[in-house]
Amino acid sequence: MLRRAARRTVVTTAPAARAAARSVRRSAFLARVQLAAAAADATVELDVADDVRVGARVRVVFAPWTANVLRIGAGSLLEDDVRIQLKGGSVRIGERTEVRRSTLMNVAGDLDVADDVILSWGCVLHCSESVTVGPMVLIGEYSTLADSSHFFTAPDETAWHNVRSGPISIGRGCWFGAKTTVGRGSTVGAHCIVAAGSLVTGDVPDGSLARGVPAQVSPLTLPWR
Repeated sequence: MLRRAARRTVVTTAPAARAAARSVRRSAFLARVQLAAAAADATVELDVADDVRVGARVRVVFAPWTANVLRIGAGSLLEDDVRIQLKGGSVRIGERTEVRRSTLMNVAGDLDVADDVILSWGCVLHCSESVTVGPMVLIGEYSTLADSSHFFTAPDETAWHNVRSGPISIGRGCWFGAKTTVGRGSTVGAHCIVAAGSLVTGDVPDGSLARGVPAQVSPLTLPWR
């Protein structure tokens, strides 16, 4: 008795169909953003490249009566459950940048993410004043960039209303491990590594390794040196 060979059906989607589906999702995303702005009596300057890929449940929410900017460059990706909270700020995402699942951007200032950046799963970016991420930066899972912090004054006053801010700048080609934190007023130079779980609270020179809480800095041996 001959055994019948198993048959497997492979379903493929033509490139044109995939492109059409991406276009529909992008159009729906733009419509949702505009409706959300109108519902909050806010304005938004939208500039989203035609080939930007948008996942499921990507949300942009607005503080009432604010003016905002959202620009996303060609070839970039917003994965599922990304949330962008605009509070009178501007978000500029460069080309070929990946914003991975469950990333949160809370922006009242100027957030500038350059080309070829990866913001990995669950990252949080708090931008009250200015956060700049240079090109080819890799930021690991569940990392936080926060350019503001709270402080205590009197015992009967909540720290929530007391805020200090200072710009964050990250140079070209840096690599941040998982669960890193960069605090207000910090500058990380080009081609640095920030070890997993570290807290950066100051300046990290070009070509350095930063590790620990708070992070201690040591020279990094780079292959081209």
